[in-house]
Amino acid sequence: MPELPEIEALRRYLVTARVPGRVITRVRADWPGVESTVDGMAGLSNLPGRRIESIQRQGKHLILSLDRGTLGLHMGMTGRLVVMDPGDEPLRYTRYTFHFDDERRVELDDVRRWATARLVESAENLTRNLGPDALDPGLTARKFATLIRGRKSVIKTLLMDQSVFAGVGNIYADEALHRAGISPARRSNRISTTSLERLYRAMVETLEGAIDFIENHPDERASPYVVNAYDERIRLPRKNGAPCPDCRGPIRSRKFGNRTAYYCTGCQS
Repeated sequence: MPELPEIEALRRYLVTARVPGRVITRVRADWPGVESTVDGMAGLSNLPGRRIESIQRQGKHLILSLDRGTLGLHMGMTGRLVVMDPGDEPLRYTRYTFHFDDERRVELDDVRRWATARLVESAENLTRNLGPDALDPGLTARKFATLIRGRKSVIKTLLMDQSVFAGVGNIYADEALHRAGISPARRSNRISTTSLERLYRAMVETLEGAIDFIENHPDERASPYVVNAYDERIRLPRKNGAPCPDCRGPIRSRKFGNRTAYYCTGCQS
């Protein structure tokens, strides 16, 4: 976490807060144990004076197009962005602060310190190794199935491969597979086209439903709450032995690499 829905909610929040159009006047890095300034930290010392033209998203990456260059942000596991007014107290785990010409600022708050910020020449530097966005209108059910059918990886691993589809991580992959009735252990090339197209629709439904939930449940600062998805945005319990929401049979868990999948043996085959 955060995955595609959380990052899309962040993007919309920043747009609504009128961050596009602002000029960055100062950048501060508060990162105990490493550099105390932004010099040498992904080129961020060159940000002051640049205007934010627009904010896009590709998978789990936020892409801020500037009048000169591109600022890429990745939230890692626990990062979030909050727009702050001049008199607001700093957040507890702020790692970067971007000050604007209207005296507001955006703080990147991240308890685990895995979030990253990079100033690059173009968005291509950030997205060249990513597959199509999972909610790209050009990614149809048939194209989705075509990309999967020729691969031998288990479907759970493939859904999380950002070079194949960008944006889907552990939690939403499990949710989509459960809704589609497909076991996470199935080999991708052994799933029928009809089933894969059903998985595509389940994936889109899962991601779009999560975006709606996040936008309708902001935190106390009116920013999207993005860290924890153990709420109504997912139906599948992430606990071994918990009842399946459909058949009431026990949920099972299984490791795929270093990630745990939760699924129902009765509903998913």
